[in-house]
Amino acid sequence: MTTPVRIGIAVVESAGRILVGRRAAHVPLPGLAEFPGGKCEADETPRSCAVRECREETGLLIVPREHLATVEHSYPHGDVELHFWKCSLSPGLPDQATPLTPFRWVTFEELATLDFPAANKSVLEQLLAE
Repeated sequence: MTTPVRIGIAVVESAGRILVGRRAAHVPLPGLAEFPGGKCEADETPRSCAVRECREETGLLIVPREHLATVEHSYPHGDVELHFWKCSLSPGLPDQATPLTPFRWVTFEELATLDFPAANKSVLEQLLAE
């Protein structure tokens, strides 16, 4: 068994909306919806990884508020260990500050209709139940 890839994920909420993007055509699981996030560097915690990846992918500065879940999942392309962090925008940023494409703000109603990778299922259920 291979060691799963550690991934930090930012679930950013602002003014009743969630920050969501679409996976690029050249990466695994292309076209599916995603939260900002990515692979942890060797010396990086999943929490700080979620902050860094969100800044790199969306251009937005965030503050991690709460660890939502750690999910291990096996995909055909490899095993992942996803660390989901509930985050808010950094103080001073406007509600729903404009993120870089392909990220956008969606309502919880729209979130329920989006097609995410399978490993996101439990976190989506948790968010939609709140």
